[in-house]
Amino acid sequence: MVSTSQIQALSTITVNVFLPCLIIVKILIRFHPEEFTNWWLLPLSGIFIAMIGLVFSAILFKMKPEKKPLMTLASMQNAVYIVLPIGQILFADQFDLFASYCFLLILGLNPLIWSVGKVMISGKKESQIQWKDFVTPPLVATFISVIAVFTHLSAFIPTSVFAAMDLLGQATVPLAVFILGATIGSISFGKMPSLKDTVIVTTVKFILVPSTVFAVLYYGQFHISMPLFCSLMIIQASAPPAANLILIVKKYGGDTQSISSMMLIEYLLCLIFMPLWIAAWQYTAG
Repeated sequence: MVSTSQIQALSTITVNVFLPCLIIVKILIRFHPEEFTNWWLLPLSGIFIAMIGLVFSAILFKMKPEKKPLMTLASMQNAVYIVLPIGQILFADQFDLFASYCFLLILGLNPLIWSVGKVMISGKKESQIQWKDFVTPPLVATFISVIAVFTHLSAFIPTSVFAAMDLLGQATVPLAVFILGATIGSISFGKMPSLKDTVIVTTVKFILVPSTVFAVLYYGQFHISMPLFCSLMIIQASAPPAANLILIVKKYGGDTQSISSMMLIEYLLCLIFMPLWIAAWQYTAG
């Protein structure tokens, strides 16, 4: 009923319009640096999660160059499209703040995906990092919103503008879920990854990375002073690979079929592992 080109168009307008509107509204309304003095932890946390995955996967894949695309899948998570709907369900009364945390976290993760992730998953040495790869509408919206908060320019934005952006932004979560499902549904089973590669990626993505983050948060006593932040980190650490990686492969080259198949497996497995990690954290720290 819905063609690939229509899904691509829907994805484009979501990334370029609806998601930036949601980012701007949530950050301007809910981001208060004076109340959350450790806000800088969020961008660093996004990088931290990805680097843990890169280190573990590099060790298990024995630093083999041909395994770089799989290392990327094992380390760079879907930080928005799958996390926001979960946050809306679990933390409905704190969703605005939860969403703000997500957008601050991608300040660190997004440039990493579109630079290091681009080079690794394309599998081409000649693939060059360009500044335009860092500049995406969600990233620009996040930077503008943060600057507006610190300079107090948000106080001069008319209420009608806020209302209009809020109305557009509300479409982001349902559209994100629809796009994600449509993307996964288009994956072919023609070339499945080897069992060994699947086990390594799954072990890193859903066991080693979440357990490391779990230990840091719990033994660092972060759950006492920042419970919502800790819950977000557990969800982020156990999330499947970033959907943007498929777009990168299609644009810059790479083994689309193999990567798509591995992503399908990881998204199916996240249905088991994500609830387990969330429940384990709530039971332990709650």
